Amino acid sequence: MGQFVVSRRTFLAGAGALAAVPSISFGQAQRVFKFALVGCGGRGSGAAAEITQAAARLGHKAVMVAAADFFQDKAAAACKANGCDEKFAFSGPLAYKKVMETDAEIVLLATPPIFRAVHAEACVKAGKHIFAEKPIATDPAGLRHFLKVVEAAKAAKLSILSGTCHRHNNAALRQIGPVRNGIIGEIRGGVVYRCHGGMSTANYLRRRRPTDSNASYMANNWYNFREMSADHLTEQAVHEIDLANWFVGRLPEKAMGIGARYQRSTGNTYDCFGIDYDYGNGLHIHAVARQINGCFDRCCALLSGTTGQIDVLGSKILRPDGKSEAFPFDEKAIEGRDGNMYVMEHADFLSGLLSGNLLQEGEQVAMATASGLLGTLAAYSGQMVRMSDLLTNTESQFYNMNWSVRAEDFEKGDVAPVEEGKGAVPGKPEN
Repeated sequence: MGQFVVSRRTFLAGAGALAAVPSISFGQAQRVFKFALVGCGGRGSGAAAEITQAAARLGHKAVMVAAADFFQDKAAAACKANGCDEKFAFSGPLAYKKVMETDAEIVLLATPPIFRAVHAEACVKAGKHIFAEKPIATDPAGLRHFLKVVEAAKAAKLSILSGTCHRHNNAALRQIGPVRNGIIGEIRGGVVYRCHGGMSTANYLRRRRPTDSNASYMANNWYNFREMSADHLTEQAVHEIDLANWFVGRLPEKAMGIGARYQRSTGNTYDCFGIDYDYGNGLHIHAVARQINGCFDRCCALLSGTTGQIDVLGSKILRPDGKSEAFPFDEKAIEGRDGNMYVMEHADFLSGLLSGNLLQEGEQVAMATASGLLGTLAAYSGQMVRMSDLLTNTESQFYNMNWSVRAEDFEKGDVAPVEEGKGAVPGKPEN
């Protein structure tokens, strides 16, 4: 396994890279972007609507030519909602391969994260540009697989847009320049929160049906299995962790943490996490993630510098003397941009295809995922986990801490049953 080198440029790209990608294209004949959707749940359906809106915003058009999902009814519903002939609604674990045979220029990948690397690799081999929803893996093996796909996409001159949407958020783009220029001094610490309930609703909790195989049950109830989702620190809090990485300008070097499972009634994921991320040079960012109904909710990223503290995406600076002042936003960073970050990420993606200045966000979303996995595995094991343990240290127990269910298993038929009802127990090597 070769060394994975993550350059500082990945985390300093944000505003500068987007500024180089025009959000509005003038003087061009209308372009029709043909796209396909793989994974037709809520996020996939949202992405299909957003790329359509983004193309219209640019004066062009995006049309769906195929949809694929494990379940036929979802694929058919996606086609119906987007004006695509339902004969191009494909289902089953091999449905993504049929999408690769279509004339889609772009493929939106929004299946459960376990499938991301396999599906992205198929896209690159078929010459398709990619939208890869976060996260892109559920374990270290999947992470390293996706990083190889990223390099192949670059070599093939294929664009990858990631689901780390705050990199296209006007609020963040207005802040990142002033922060980099020292408006709060040197960042010396912070806390990121992803605390909310709602995970017990029908949207996230699906009981096993009498007709379900192991594969269909896990695909339908994917959010509650770490093998399928990577657990919610990686699947949801990845947004706030990525904001911290971006604003700090580097990745965490190691992590330790705790987590617990209290109320979930299916699967094997945790209900809460508390992670200490060590970025080196004395900088620590604490991550708090909780999904328990009836509790206090908070989703934000707080960063403390030597001369002030900010709530990333907020509007104030809190100074050490306790006084607050309005944040001096960089308005030039968002000139001509729409306020909907989900539409804007696709507008930036399509603008890159039009101009030839392709977005390459594969490494960015991979390392955001790696940061989430770093904390997740630290909580599961009770050990200190280093980023090198996931990427390069083949002798580490964490390098090979990969789940028994693999994406390829779904293509062979049914998968082996996974024990439910309890989470990982820290201190036990069998985790």
